[in-house]
Amino acid sequence: MNSLKTTITTILVLASIGAYSQIKNTLQAETQIGYEYNYFRSPDEIRTEGVILNKDDLISSSFYQDVELNYKFRYKWNKNRLRVYVNPFSRLFYENFDDSYWSLNVNAKYDHQFNKSISLLSEVRFLRMNREGLGGDQDVLINPLGYTNYGGTLGLELALYRNNELTVEGFYNFKNFDAFGTRDLQYHEYGAQFSWMQVFRVNKLKHKIGVTGYVKKRLYDTFNASDIESNGERDWDYLKGTLFYKLPLHRHFEVKPSFVYYVRIDNSTNRSGFNQYGPGIALKYDNNKTKIRGTFSFITRNYTDIEARNTDGLIGERLQYEYANFQLNGAHKIGNGFSLTATLFSKIRSTNYSDIDARSFRNYRNQYAGIGVLWEF
Repeated sequence: MNSLKTTITTILVLASIGAYSQIKNTLQAETQIGYEYNYFRSPDEIRTEGVILNKDDLISSSFYQDVELNYKFRYKWNKNRLRVYVNPFSRLFYENFDDSYWSLNVNAKYDHQFNKSISLLSEVRFLRMNREGLGGDQDVLINPLGYTNYGGTLGLELALYRNNELTVEGFYNFKNFDAFGTRDLQYHEYGAQFSWMQVFRVNKLKHKIGVTGYVKKRLYDTFNASDIESNGERDWDYLKGTLFYKLPLHRHFEVKPSFVYYVRIDNSTNRSGFNQYGPGIALKYDNNKTKIRGTFSFITRNYTDIEARNTDGLIGERLQYEYANFQLNGAHKIGNGFSLTATLFSKIRSTNYSDIDARSFRNYRNQYAGIGVLWEF
């Protein structure tokens, strides 16, 4: 009799635990084949040691194959939630295989709901980008492309009144760039971020208006990679704010216009500061079989102190960039867990800096397109 009671008690306890906990795992594998133009974002003409090199010498392009995995784990119990994301990715270039690269992105998030109005939010993250540039020659590529990033975030989500969400968080990141020629670079950054959003319904469709933003400090250290002696520091502050409106045009289709304002303040040399602003729009279409996501933005960046040049010298204007950014991703289910996917990407930078003796600050165009297959396990 005692053993029967013990067995029944154990079953009831396990059933109780199961009732208050949920475990969910998802895994996606995707591969795409495409073509990328100018993946090092080079200008189409420079002069070095008296020799003019044109885009045939400078611009690297290739057919590529992407291989990507997305694993998500979620565990909910009582008022707690744990989520883990693991995302390895690689881009393999067929024509220039040595330029291939891979990355690994790992995030873990833990939330705890104190009550209906207050929740604790926390996150730790790791990102490894394993990518090389064109070599150690600063005339070829000034900054390294490979890096390792560690970070964390801690904050609160507040629902102070109906249909409103407010999050306030502090964060920290450490980014260590790979040694590049005789250069080595790393930075620490910390700051605070917020998100405010109000939800309301019009004709049974959910509209959202909101603001996101952050303020942060970034402290760079530059080293001589041969003897690891510090020879430079940078102290930069950043402020960013974005106003957006999520407008549902149909229960399957939503547009999200936005406007961003972004500032960098150079506290060390008073040289690299800028202000940046511009409109953007995001599109989302989603039904049972098809998902489409698109973004477009036009951004203007004005430097506060760097002067623009042409090949003859200074032109009497501050350096300015204009960015036209576009991206489109789509997936269509074809059955048995498989989907056809497609990607379009374009980034075009225009500038008033046209000195052909310099590689930095110049115009460039980087674009790629691919099609592939996604398998959801």
